[in-house]
Amino acid sequence: MVQHDFPITVTWQGGRDEIGQLSGEIVNHKVSIPRALGGKGIGTNPDELLVAAAASCMTISLAATLERAHLIPLQIDMHSTGTASFSDGKFRMVTITHRPTITLSDERQLEKLTQRIQQLISIADRNCMVSNSLRGNVAIEIIPNLRVRATES
Repeated sequence: MVQHDFPITVTWQGGRDEIGQLSGEIVNHKVSIPRALGGKGIGTNPDELLVAAAASCMTISLAATLERAHLIPLQIDMHSTGTASFSDGKFRMVTITHRPTITLSDERQLEKLTQRIQQLISIADRNCMVSNSLRGNVAIEIIPNLRVRATES
């Protein structure tokens, strides 16, 4: 079994209304409780980071899946929303909805991808480490939009 470690450090001083510093090999951000939850809303927050992890993982997995299918997109624009709820005294993420817009080079590529998109989305979801980690706890919806690059007139 191959294992990889992804170390993160969070430095926090004081109570819930303070601002911490989150850092890793690449990431370095202030972190606080979101304003919508009564916090300072400075920097990022765990909820946003969870959705960002899911969105970036799905985007990379989708790009790799499309490449293996010889349907290399010109661009993928992923718009993801996490929906959280407070129930039974617990706050949790209940759904993450991904809405990738996949831009292709021509109508022929669009036609090919249209025929296979659901299968390829399913493969990408199964290959995404974050989706696999969340599955069973958070519903993941993927609603793709396909388009051909606009031609310049």
